[in-house]
Amino acid sequence: MHQEKLEECLELLSFLEKIEINNPDLYLTKGAAFNLLGKVGDAVKAYECALKMPLDELDETLYNIGISFGQAGETTLAIKYLEKAYYNNPQNEIVLYELGYYYDRDSQFEKSIELYNKYLDIDPFNHSVWYNIGITYNRLGRFDKAIEAYDFALALNEDFLHSHFNKANALANNNQFEEAIACYHEYLLRDTKNDDAYCYLAECYLNSDRYNEALVNYQKAIRLNDANSSAWYGSGLIMWSEGKLNEAQRFFKKALELENDNADFWSMDAKVHAELDEIKEAVKSFKMATSLEPENIENWLSYSEMYYDLDDTDRAIKILKAANKINKSNAYLDYRLTAYLLDKNEELEAACHFERALKIDYSKSSELFEFYPEASKIESIKKLISQYQSTKL
Repeated sequence: MHQEKLEECLELLSFLEKIEINNPDLYLTKGAAFNLLGKVGDAVKAYECALKMPLDELDETLYNIGISFGQAGETTLAIKYLEKAYYNNPQNEIVLYELGYYYDRDSQFEKSIELYNKYLDIDPFNHSVWYNIGITYNRLGRFDKAIEAYDFALALNEDFLHSHFNKANALANNNQFEEAIACYHEYLLRDTKNDDAYCYLAECYLNSDRYNEALVNYQKAIRLNDANSSAWYGSGLIMWSEGKLNEAQRFFKKALELENDNADFWSMDAKVHAELDEIKEAVKSFKMATSLEPENIENWLSYSEMYYDLDDTDRAIKILKAANKINKSNAYLDYRLTAYLLDKNEELEAACHFERALKIDYSKSSELFEFYPEASKIESIKKLISQYQSTKL
């Protein structure tokens, strides 16, 4: 409905209010119109006027008000009125379903599951509710419970494609790659045109070190949708892992053409340039990666390693000190700075960074010795380790 029509509607409603002052439908319609206009405060006032009047089915009215706010993007208000509808009639299944949905949207995941389970106490055979519970468990990172919920959904409706797809995703998230592969294949028997499914299947093969099968499925994804940046990127990863750097570079370039704000893409592009001794191009790509995701420590470490491998330890130190200003409490940065400084025989400053790293996260101290084994022979480092070991006893 156009804004002009809504304004006309509100003018007419204001006129009718003078004639039918006790008609709740007028205020309910007014509230809906205000919501469509984005005038949320006015909508609340109109709805509250309606709720002060006698209503035949109060829970249905409260439900409709909640949905009106939900459709307007006002999740908190949607929950408020849906909760009132629930307390008015705890057996209203539609209210329970929408409450579960809006609690999920509001990131109140445990509450969402609680409301969905109340629905299932009334009707345990609704596959959509089981599916929604799976989504919420997935958001919580409780992948076992998500898989279980998707299994219930599929038992009730084996043709529900989304359950097959999401179950496969949950299995992959749970590092059950073989089971995920089987599930993706089952999904793809029913939907052969989903390029993302082929891409996710390829990732499972990649994580299982089955590179040929991964590449085949990335290429299937590209044939279906040549704008799938993840498929180009994944193909590049395989080429890189096989030492085919020029081919990898070509794939990463295409991925970046499609999605040039992806820090992972820039980081891998940088690594390939570095391995090809194209340092100027590598620097440009590392700068893009670290500016897009300055909190991504791995990119900073890779950037510094490039210079360390080029025997330019001073530049490597400079990069990590810049990273340290942005990420003020990251042990990995300080452990690596310790290594670089020890390599430069700057033991005093190295010890300062090492002590700082130990305070942040003592359990990661092996990071230093894995990268720079000579550190275990340096007295100041041994002394600090000994001091912190005694505090852990």
